[in-house]
Amino acid sequence: MELTAVVAALLRRWYVVLVGLLMTAGLVYLANDAVPPTYSATGSVLLLPPGASLEDGSNPLLQLGGLEQPAALVVAYLAGDEARQVFAEDFPNTTYDIVLDPLSRGPLILITVEDPSKDDVMGALNSVLATLPEALSMLQDQVDAPADSRVTSMPLSVDREATTERGDSLRALIAAAGFALVLTLVGAIAFDALAARRRERRRAAVRADEAETPALATVPAEPSEAAVPEDTAPDATPVVIPELVPDVPEVAPEPAPDLAERGALSDAAKTWPAGVPHIESRDFARSEEQYGSEWPPRALDGPSRDDESRVARRG
Repeated sequence: MELTAVVAALLRRWYVVLVGLLMTAGLVYLANDAVPPTYSATGSVLLLPPGASLEDGSNPLLQLGGLEQPAALVVAYLAGDEARQVFAEDFPNTTYDIVLDPLSRGPLILITVEDPSKDDVMGALNSVLATLPEALSMLQDQVDAPADSRVTSMPLSVDREATTERGDSLRALIAAAGFALVLTLVGAIAFDALAARRRERRRAAVRADEAETPALATVPAEPSEAAVPEDTAPDATPVVIPELVPDVPEVAPEPAPDLAERGALSDAAKTWPAGVPHIESRDFARSEEQYGSEWPPRALDGPSRDDESRVARRG
């Protein structure tokens, strides 16, 4: 995924990012409480050669050769379980480390004390520094070393203030913040992808519904006889749309029948029942002045055009 797409997803889902940042702050706070910073203090002790091995007026610091072995013995004793158990009785939350100085070729012992409390770390360091001469003397007592050949010790350097160690705490904070930020990033991108997938499914459903709709649904249907109201359908006058009426060629009117044909109609009318008006052939011979411009002429007994059409159909 490109960087621009990731940034766009984070901007669209800003509320998810906000929740993730709040969760990150909470995890960092919990990690700081779970792994608080520690305090450390360091001291060094130098072993000195016995007075019997020194010449009168000689410098003891120039006679440090051969003291590495007694220094290693003292380090091994104080690093053992027995000495640590005695130390834990007074300082249960404190740990110490005792080694020979790797940068020095002389009998220099380094002591590092760590404690969650800044006030207890200095007391623990002083306790270890006080234990070292006692351990050195005890080891020489066990071998019945003469008083003039005993090795002694001297504090060389001791911290006056504790140093804050944030290594473990910083690693815990980085782990908590990294986990929360990665979770926020993945959550925002996943939520954005899920929302886009749902939006695409809705669009596909709308397109499918539109495709299933028949094309005739958009064309208005012709009105059926059932759709016409009963009270208006029989008496309604049809409305003729000129555009929809086809052109009908004009038909010339048929010529009027001659008098002979009309006389045949009069003969056929003799079979009519009495009292029914009819037209005789003599009716067509009457002058136009008697009937005026009316055509065809009407009988004296007043037959109508409908009567004449009936006579024609019946004859």
